[in-house]
Amino acid sequence: MPLSQSESAGRTKANPVLNLLGTLVLIVGAVALFAPLIIQPLLPAGLAEPLVEHAKLLIGLGIALKVVASVVRAKKIVGAGYRLGKQQQAAEPNQRSEGDDIDWTPLKKGGSNFKTHHLVQVSPSRLEVRPSIQMMLFCALFMVLGGGVGSVFVVAGIRDGDLMNAVIPGLIGLVFVLAGALMLKSASKRRVFDPSLGGYWRGSAKLSDPRALTTQTDWVRLQDIKAIQLLREGVTSTSDNGRRRSYWSYEVNLVLTDGRRINVMDHGKQASIRHDAEAIGRLLGVPVLDRS
Repeated sequence: MPLSQSESAGRTKANPVLNLLGTLVLIVGAVALFAPLIIQPLLPAGLAEPLVEHAKLLIGLGIALKVVASVVRAKKIVGAGYRLGKQQQAAEPNQRSEGDDIDWTPLKKGGSNFKTHHLVQVSPSRLEVRPSIQMMLFCALFMVLGGGVGSVFVVAGIRDGDLMNAVIPGLIGLVFVLAGALMLKSASKRRVFDPSLGGYWRGSAKLSDPRALTTQTDWVRLQDIKAIQLLREGVTSTSDNGRRRSYWSYEVNLVLTDGRRINVMDHGKQASIRHDAEAIGRLLGVPVLDRS
């Protein structure tokens, strides 16, 4: 992690050799000036006398060495601050411009709190978004419960000879079956990135001709995709007993050169959807703009 200017200053010390040497010379000069009787018994006369005689010079030399050490430190601080400023100046334009010209409001309102889709690498150059096991089980639950409950009432009505009382529960069960089937059909629509055809599309057809792209839903040429957008949305749901529950839903959108966006995925598992967004970015060679 890069240091801030204040952190760099705190960690940049004065030149240790000059600082230590200046401290020693300053101490010797001060002792020789103010307490010469301490030095004379400890040192030979040929050395003690010059030290006492030039004590003031030693003090000045010690101060000068420490000043030089401090100047060296100051230059390091200034240099570090200058380099940091340059780095920040180089980074800030990117931070300000990257993604700022893109709409960051959720493209698909709401969202689930579980993983509804995941990315599958069909071939080295082809990616498909497919429904997750959790999504298929969720849809199957609607169909099984609806079909099971409806069938029980219909069978009971036939057995008791009171078919009319079984019609409404049977119709409700049928509604659940149809809802689950429609959800599964919608979730199972292909969302394909195919560089060999040069396009992305959402639809049920297996394409082999680039000209057929225009017949599909949300089709776009890969060359028109400039970035992958990953954002999050706060979702609040209310249960039957009135309890409110909040969670994050994350969506992956394609950002086109003309500013339009196309939704690819939207679910509640951040790690999974981030991994898939990065895989799409690598395949297309475009940046992933992540504000999740």
